[in-house]
Amino acid sequence: MIKYRLYELQDLLPRSFVRVAKSTIVNSAKVYSVTRNITSASLIQFADSHKQVYASRNYYKDLQQRLQERGQKF
Repeated sequence: MIKYRLYELQDLLPRSFVRVAKSTIVNSAKVYSVTRNITSASLIQFADSHKQVYASRNYYKDLQQRLQERGQKF
């Protein structure tokens, strides 16, 4: 079994994957909505799934930029 650190995995994955928290990487192509919360983490919901994750304030701008590149509005 090969183990990667998250930053190493992030470099290996296609550009559609973006880090949204210290321990989370998501596929931006599957993001359905982002509910922004100024004071804490923002809620990310996925298309065709009930799963939800949180984007920390530190990584929110990266997610926002990646979604704008893909032409997605949130």
